[in-house]
Amino acid sequence: MRWRILLGFAISAVALYLTLRDVDFNAFLQALAMAEPWLLLPAVAAFLLILVVRAARWSLLMGGAPFALTFHAMNIGYMLNMMLPLRVGEVGRALVIGQRSSISTSAALSSIVVERLLDLLAVVGMFAGFALFVPMDATLARAALVGGMLALAVLGALVMLLWQAGRVEYWLERLLQRAPWLHAERWLQRYRDFVDGLRAVQSARDWVWVMLSTAAVWAATWLLAFIALSAFLPPRADQAGLMVVAANLGGAAPSAPGGLGPVQLFAKAALVLPFGVDEARATALVFVWSLAQQLALIVLGLIGLARVGLSFAQLRAPQPIA
Repeated sequence: MRWRILLGFAISAVALYLTLRDVDFNAFLQALAMAEPWLLLPAVAAFLLILVVRAARWSLLMGGAPFALTFHAMNIGYMLNMMLPLRVGEVGRALVIGQRSSISTSAALSSIVVERLLDLLAVVGMFAGFALFVPMDATLARAALVGGMLALAVLGALVMLLWQAGRVEYWLERLLQRAPWLHAERWLQRYRDFVDGLRAVQSARDWVWVMLSTAAVWAATWLLAFIALSAFLPPRADQAGLMVVAANLGGAAPSAPGGLGPVQLFAKAALVLPFGVDEARATALVFVWSLAQQLALIVLGLIGLARVGLSFAQLRAPQPIA
């Protein structure tokens, strides 16, 4: 456990160094001073829209959890992710659901795994789409297109899983029995939990809403990035979209809490390398855009703790999702 924390902080330190090493500090401050503060209100509206739609989707993935509780639990989890390493907030928000509703912690965790998979598929799909229109290295573009095809394959596999879950479990169990060192029962239980997370959504209509809300989440995320871009540069839709994709891919790397370092490095590279955006402006933009969201999530998480009547001491149990 400790080595994973140390590795994350080391990666963050290197990423921050690479992000800032070629930036002129005076130009960075000038870029901050020239930003348009009047865009704060539409940015806040877009940010809150993202959270509301995410909470509605998570509620649906849990089979209809109370929206207010879901909203506060989600923000508590995000707050913990911003403050603590190893994404402990994912389990923290499941604990809130388990303690304050009739839905079990394990069921909430299963829904979070499904939620994270849907978001990953959305990001990879967006990356593949931008590879068709944004100039980028041929190897990177090819990787994006392959990732897009894999995302479609995974979606097809999820449909098959919902249709033939029992048969898949049978063959998975037979396969795992041939490799006893893999601890078959542990992996089978993870499989069952994941299927339970999928089955919490009861109807095809609800699945349509889950997919539509996933699209809405990422459309609103793009809108927020576009507004942030407008505060520093003449806005471009492709720049905002690629910045979102790169930041989320960077955030998947081991790092300090909140993805500090990799998020800013990847987002800045998405603006500077394909589009030639000035380094100081790009750096100012990605730090304001990312850190403002992190600060807002911490504040909303503290509000959520007060609203659900929990303390930090009652959330000590979370452990990272493997």
